[in-house]
Amino acid sequence: MFRSDIKFRMDRDAIIGSPSFHQVSNLGAIQFKHHYDPELIQVIANKAMAIKAQAAEKRHLNLNYIRAAHTLIPEINELISIPGRLSRLSELAETQLENYPTSIISSIITFASGNPGDGTIVWHADGIPVTELVPLHIEDCEGGELQIYKGHADEGLARYRDGANIPEERIVSVTHQMGYSVVGQLMRLMHRVQPMKRGYRITLNLNLRSVERPFLDDNSLWYLAADNPDLRWFDEYISDMKENVVPAYIAAQK
Repeated sequence: MFRSDIKFRMDRDAIIGSPSFHQVSNLGAIQFKHHYDPELIQVIANKAMAIKAQAAEKRHLNLNYIRAAHTLIPEINELISIPGRLSRLSELAETQLENYPTSIISSIITFASGNPGDGTIVWHADGIPVTELVPLHIEDCEGGELQIYKGHADEGLARYRDGANIPEERIVSVTHQMGYSVVGQLMRLMHRVQPMKRGYRITLNLNLRSVERPFLDDNSLWYLAADNPDLRWFDEYISDMKENVVPAYIAAQK
């Protein structure tokens, strides 16, 4: 990784102000040049737009998105499998990462625009440990930055839910740019997409977790069921819990 490839970097300790036990590493958020094939990015963007009306749904957090996007757009699997991708992301995170195994949420495509129908994701903290955000299309955007609250998520969410304004000095903003990914450990970090006044953006979200400590994960069963009530993913989730998560937790305790 060349230093010139990194556009923004902020460690987790610097964001929340103190060390945290519930984390896979000290990764906060990094924006870097991803070097993915622009033609592949364009194909994924075009296919996302073609199926948006039928496949995108808005259930939680005022966000309009396509779940299990890789099952509908095969080219996403090609991007996920690019040689060296996981090694590079693991280097940035300073811990070995793997693709998130629950397929319904391992890859999603989000839509954000000045159109209220697309929504804009409100202040929240992720359940997924680590996410790579890959812009697929950005057009004439005003707003839409990734905004991260500087402080503990519980404190920030209590402020937000009580209707208090979030002070500007407590917000770190990252502007998305074509050709650059943002990788963030947004689990237990309060963040949002700043509301967009105009323009349009499509983003591919590729989720990851720690190889060594897959049990560090806030993506609870009840939340998954509320967001994906058909439960088609349930057997996959339980198999992963039995075969990977629980054995890793027991080994870590020893």
